[in-house]
Amino acid sequence: MYNSSLRKNANIPEALLKRIKILAAISAIVLMGLFVRLWNLQVIQGGKFRSLSENNRIASRIVRSPRGLIFDNSGNVLADNRPSFNIYIIREETKNLKDEIRLLSKATNQSYEELYKRTRKASPFRPYLIKSDADRRSVGFIEEHRPELPGVFIQVAPLRYYPNGYAAGHLLGYLGEIGGRKLKKLKKLNYRQGDLIGKSGVEISQEKFLRGETGFKQVEVDAYGRELRVIRPFVDKPGFNIQLTLDYDLQSKAEDLFKEYEGSIVAIDPSSGAILAMVSKPSLDPNKFAGGILSGEDWRALTNDPLKPLENRALRGQYPPGSIFKIVMAFAALSEGIVTPEETTYCNGTFPFGGRIFNDWKRGGHGQMNMVQSLAQSCDVYYYTVGNKLGISRIAAVSRMFGLGSPTGFAPREKGGLVPSDKWKRRRIKERWYRGDTISVSIGQGFNLVTPIQAANLMATTANGGTLWKPFIVQRVFGENGKIVFEHKPTPIRQIPIKPEIFKEVQKGLWEVVNGPRGTARKAKIPGIGVAGKTGTAQTVRLSVTGRKRKPETLPRKFRDHGWFVAYAPFENPQIAIAILGEHLGRSGSFFAPIARKLIASYLKVKKSKKVLASAGDFRSRTDSRRNIPIPGGIAP
Repeated sequence: MYNSSLRKNANIPEALLKRIKILAAISAIVLMGLFVRLWNLQVIQGGKFRSLSENNRIASRIVRSPRGLIFDNSGNVLADNRPSFNIYIIREETKNLKDEIRLLSKATNQSYEELYKRTRKASPFRPYLIKSDADRRSVGFIEEHRPELPGVFIQVAPLRYYPNGYAAGHLLGYLGEIGGRKLKKLKKLNYRQGDLIGKSGVEISQEKFLRGETGFKQVEVDAYGRELRVIRPFVDKPGFNIQLTLDYDLQSKAEDLFKEYEGSIVAIDPSSGAILAMVSKPSLDPNKFAGGILSGEDWRALTNDPLKPLENRALRGQYPPGSIFKIVMAFAALSEGIVTPEETTYCNGTFPFGGRIFNDWKRGGHGQMNMVQSLAQSCDVYYYTVGNKLGISRIAAVSRMFGLGSPTGFAPREKGGLVPSDKWKRRRIKERWYRGDTISVSIGQGFNLVTPIQAANLMATTANGGTLWKPFIVQRVFGENGKIVFEHKPTPIRQIPIKPEIFKEVQKGLWEVVNGPRGTARKAKIPGIGVAGKTGTAQTVRLSVTGRKRKPETLPRKFRDHGWFVAYAPFENPQIAIAILGEHLGRSGSFFAPIARKLIASYLKVKKSKKVLASAGDFRSRTDSRRNIPIPGGIAP
């Protein structure tokens, strides 16, 4: 009908009409094709191309919230955060990975081969951390070569900062990047490649509180990956703040007084087990680990150092206790009824036993010794005698009662020392226990081993009359708006089942060590403040008479004696207990008495007169030669 109508109204030739029909059919086919193509692009494949379009102009950037702050018991900041520049690369967005890695290795002073190998293993679609805490030179270099580095971007992130450097380095601990195996285990907790995690100290023990939340923000970027604007932000969720029991003034003074030595100082509150100070020398600066990646040279220097600066000696150093073990022996002898406080033993300087002569540290002996004076003058013969009567089983039982031979529970990976016994020796050395072994153990030699934190806890338990506390360092954890989410309650491990009068007798002996006319630690005395203490010297090897007479500095370091001094104060109302261990110094324990005096005076805020300071002398230059060179077989106090 249409065609006939068209012919009637328009008088169109047949040939032209045919052409119009063909053109109309072609136009319909083309339009239909365009419609189908648009439908396919916008509807069928719309999601795909929308995603590609977004990725061209929108990028995801990881955001790491700051870790919680760490404070001492007075609010001094021990661990903080500061801004740092981190350099990332996304492999998928690079044009020539080798050329870009070559430029990045030059910018960051890293090995090209090592950096390329690491980057090749990374996910091609996720940002990979090339360098954390980059310096200004590195950042400037990258900005200068921006057109040559597509896929590379710089992001500002919080970095752990320890304002006091080495001070309390072992106690606070340090951070490190999560390794591959551990990362797989922690992915469920939202840890990601490049995240830092606590590796030691408070940083690892309180990781769940300190860690800030990680998330992503979406940003618009230009062709060079530079951020233009934030499209979808991520709100920081910092970690919780933590307050420690640590007294930084005391810690700082202990670090300063002990800076020339190797060893450890531990100070504890006897009424709760709170750690007041913890020094381990050589110390480490946790700032070196803050970026997560320590240079190979620095890491080798730390791990190959024969003094092992990474080791926290307070928790993992195990040493013969020397004469401080006489405190345990005194408790054992009195509680087992081996001696009475008034009963005396004559000391002529030697103790013959089994065809061997065990010597006292004092040539010629001490004369008649009762319990109090045996502690005050550190008489070896007295303890040889009571040890022989006690036997190793009862000595071991009382030792374990005071927490020796097992970790205190203060921290993971803490060592427990060693309380030897017949059963232990048969299992470990494949020999039975000999009574001669007991003689050596009685003065803290032989197989005995203790850690500085155990020694401090022993002194704290003695000071408070028999409560063995579990040491702790975290006092409070603060959540949002300063709300307390955790507060530590002192935890008693056990009450020592020994009569109060026995504790008073031992305490009297420790008072005499510092305040008596023949005490071995008179340099620890503080007028007006009662200080009780005990000295100890621990042999590392058995030396000949000639060897014992040599000056310590002429002996190889590993052959030099360890020096111990433990103390508490005030005597009537103990507020602080201290253990000091000088490692391989060749000095007797009395050498460290002035350090304890200064620390106790500082903590108790005692104003010392110039007369007192002058009378004490300089502990670094003045020593008692008799006690530095004990008689072979005997141990100096």
